[in-house]
Amino acid sequence: MATQDFRVHVSGGTVSLDAWRQAMDAAESDLPKLSEAQIEAAHKVGMEEKAYARGILAEIIAENRQQEIGKRLGQIITEFLNRQGREWELSSLVRRGIHCIWIARFEASGRAGEVEIPLELADDVVDSEDPFSKGRLENLLLSTLENSAIRRAS
Repeated sequence: MATQDFRVHVSGGTVSLDAWRQAMDAAESDLPKLSEAQIEAAHKVGMEEKAYARGILAEIIAENRQQEIGKRLGQIITEFLNRQGREWELSSLVRRGIHCIWIARFEASGRAGEVEIPLELADDVVDSEDPFSKGRLENLLLSTLENSAIRRAS
């Protein structure tokens, strides 16, 4: 049976309009302290340090939100695998923002597989948990894993 021992990685394209607004509305005391390299970068591009810090805060807020989405998506996938009695275990979820996908990586008895989940579908499943979106995700998982996506791990 699948467990909930999986990793979540977030890569590229995470800052949303909501994260940006939160960072813009944050008190100055909530802004992250910039490193020397960040201060230098702000000066090179002609930005005030506080504005640069708000950009960094927006990235932090957005990445934390994506981590939360990844954890919830992984829980939903794990629950599905448990209900199905599948031997596959979710080992990691990788958000590739630039490609607009989550990559779910699975392992089972020395075999490995991957399923690419569109960001829009993942968001629908996590945010609304409506049965139609969950059904689409479950069908995607089953069809991909059962159609030779599982290969021997090397």
